Amino acid sequence: AGRRLANYLKVMTLEAQTIARACGKNHLHNLEPEDLCSLSIEAAAMAGVPLAGTTWIPGQGGF
Repeated sequence: AGRRLANYLKVMTLEAQTIARACGKNHLHNLEPEDLCSLSIEAAAMAGVPLAGTTWIPGQGGF
């Protein structure tokens, strides 16, 4: 079970680093709140982050 947990944590770390690089950052610690976005309307509404490619946050503000 320990080996599986270690593999899971390693993969999650690598995925987070890949996301940081896709945002143009060279390290995971350089990510900022403005870098967060969601790919679906439902996830954007639940997390309170903008929909990808827009500044619109579902459920907040006007249209």
